[in-house]
Amino acid sequence: MSIGAGEAILKQLQGQSKKKDVFMNRETRKEKGNFTIPYGRALGALMPVLGYVIFETTTGNLMSITFARMLINLAFYYLIYGLVYLVVNRFRAAMMGTTIVLYILAAVDYYVLQFKGSPLLLPQDLTAWRTAAAVVSNYHITLSRPVVLGAVLLLLVLFLLWHTDVEKMNLKKRGIFAGSYAVLAAAWLIAFYQYDVKLPLADIDDDIFWWSLEGSYQDFGYATSTAILIKSMVFEKPEGYSVEAATEAGEEAVFESTPVSETTPENLIVIMNESLSDMRVIRDFTTNEEFFPFISSLEENTIKSHLYVQVFGGGTSNTEYETLTGHSITFLPYVISAYQAYCKPAEYGMATTLKAQGYTTVAMHPNSSANWNRKTVYEDMGFDEFISQSHYGDVEKLRNYVSDKGNYDRLISRYEEKAPGEKLFIFNVTMQNHGGYEESFPEFQEEIEATGDVAGYPQANRYLSLMKKSDEAFEYLIDYFSQVEEPTMIVMFGDHQAAVETEFYEKLYGKSLKELTPEEADKQYVTPLIIWTNYEMEKPELDRISSNYLGAEILNLANLELTDYDRLLLEAREEIPVFGKNGYYLSDGTYVLWSKNVEKPELMRRYQILEYNAVADRNNRVDRLFTLMP
Repeated sequence: MSIGAGEAILKQLQGQSKKKDVFMNRETRKEKGNFTIPYGRALGALMPVLGYVIFETTTGNLMSITFARMLINLAFYYLIYGLVYLVVNRFRAAMMGTTIVLYILAAVDYYVLQFKGSPLLLPQDLTAWRTAAAVVSNYHITLSRPVVLGAVLLLLVLFLLWHTDVEKMNLKKRGIFAGSYAVLAAAWLIAFYQYDVKLPLADIDDDIFWWSLEGSYQDFGYATSTAILIKSMVFEKPEGYSVEAATEAGEEAVFESTPVSETTPENLIVIMNESLSDMRVIRDFTTNEEFFPFISSLEENTIKSHLYVQVFGGGTSNTEYETLTGHSITFLPYVISAYQAYCKPAEYGMATTLKAQGYTTVAMHPNSSANWNRKTVYEDMGFDEFISQSHYGDVEKLRNYVSDKGNYDRLISRYEEKAPGEKLFIFNVTMQNHGGYEESFPEFQEEIEATGDVAGYPQANRYLSLMKKSDEAFEYLIDYFSQVEEPTMIVMFGDHQAAVETEFYEKLYGKSLKELTPEEADKQYVTPLIIWTNYEMEKPELDRISSNYLGAEILNLANLELTDYDRLLLEAREEIPVFGKNGYYLSDGTYVLWSKNVEKPELMRRYQILEYNAVADRNNRVDRLFTLMP
């Protein structure tokens, strides 16, 4: 054999060896950790189940969901994993990425529930991330058993996935997968939303427990509850709606005001106090000392009432929206913030009504102007000024926030800046009592302790101590304006109750929150309302009112001109005095569930038609019904 022939044979053998090495490396990749391609596909088929287990373990709800309801949830998990795999076309990346995101989402849900008393609501809560970022530093986050257990399961699944892989789909296989996915996804979503297939399968009511979203998410599972919530986000046109019907509804308003005073205030100050509430509205309990001594003592030229709101533990801007516009959240698709979803330029309400009557309109909030999109919203509502935290200067703070007293110092300074004879409307949103009651602060002396059968709840005690500080600051404000000669009306109300220990509330109720009736649950949506004047004022009957009526009622009590919409609201309030979270009260005290299939009062129908015209049919809005502006 020649040298040349030998070299040729050697090169051929070396080439075969390289091919074999490549083949073996490929096989090695296919059999990492003894997991072969078939096993990889089997694991992929199980991944939605594992993702579900990790998610609901982390939320702490895994054992409370029945088998039938689990199957409903799994259908959504298969849709999620299938869609990501179809888009990415990389098995390991798709499975690992989806599972990690689900775990993070579950952990966030767990802590949101602890801090806010309500689960993470998608997609609405995502729109509030700026607001959450501004206040998160005041919350104390500690690792909990469900979150740690979920992390352990996540790591185990990631280990399996790291040692498993499946080849990418070629164009043909991907097309078949996409077609199959589209058919199955469409079939399931149509069955779920159009034909309510969930009802016979898993005993899931089409309307989840609005009075206990926490209970719904625990019983139905996160995916199913979110899917039902999304269905409620559709803005449906009220029966009988037309522009003509809206015009007729506004023009037929017949409310006639009975003035409580001949005086119209030159200064109208409305304070929405963060988390201000008196939880004794649920049932009376004792404390080492009274936490509202000044408010309790106020009698002369003072109206006190119970204000029903639509939010608990958060969602401040929705109470704000109802007060300033008169629109009821009840008639809107379920959203976390109407400010971010529905406020647009020329948003008529209290500000424009007062502006038309010669008032300078000022909004104040001692925190970021980005919170709940307030900077834009206040411009849309027609406020002349917005004084946010950057314009407060060096004022007193309590915990991490501007105190109520520091806030009122800035309010007083703005009042003192006004020109002689200038009429002033100030809408002030406080910050002192914002959630984050887990952590104590050395400079904050906690004076109040609940006693008796509700003793021993640190968050509740810390919160009640903050209420005492709010009471002291309100006394400071009233003392100042009681010496002012100009007629002044001051209104203060709470935006929602506080998310302190669930066990504290359950002790007040004497039962689990999941066992509450809707009417009992509505007591968690009641806050104080105080209206004070430095001039003589009669006391009308105002035992309870809901925040959607509050703006119109303030204008009425201040002896100011009303829009047609205001008159309709006040006419409706005489027949339906309260729009609660889960039901409404009629004037005779009857409580009616929103979900009850009964004919709604005619005034409610007219109210809903007018609100739809203002919010959803902006291009055809009958402006003259909502504003006094020319």
